[in-house]
Amino acid sequence: MIWFIATLVLGLALAAATALVRGLVAFHDDGVRLKNAGPEPDLLRGKQQNRMMFQRVLFQGLAIIMVVLLGSLAAQG
Repeated sequence: MIWFIATLVLGLALAAATALVRGLVAFHDDGVRLKNAGPEPDLLRGKQQNRMMFQRVLFQGLAIIMVVLLGSLAAQG
């Protein structure tokens, strides 16, 4: 059980890092779009950034919960 939770923590940490990188890439792409944009603002600006950062926070929160669970299981046995 402990190995499963440890693997799950590793997977969640990897997912959080992936969401972080994707959010940063979306941030960069929006900056490039703003530089090259005409007089009309892009109405979808920041949507993907926000979605990726929300996923990052979600994965980090789940990883923290799993670490707490892993610590409580390790303390019992």
